[in-house]
Amino acid sequence: MLMIGKQNAQISAVRLVDIHGTRFLDIEYCHDDTPTTVRTARVGPESVYTNPQPGDQVVISYLMNVVTTITRR
Repeated sequence: MLMIGKQNAQISAVRLVDIHGTRFLDIEYCHDDTPTTVRTARVGPESVYTNPQPGDQVVISYLMNVVTTITRR
């Protein structure tokens, strides 16, 4: 478990989710050091760069094991 910090990762899937008019992105990704473990984060559009795509190399920021931001590498 990563309490606080950043991990390099690669996005494998991106889905737009609309919950009662509020939009989120469900992003599947794998950390570079564990490429066979698929993880999922649901983030608001303010927490991720514009137009994330599968295959993008990213940095995932965590706070108390919760994804807070996703940025391009």
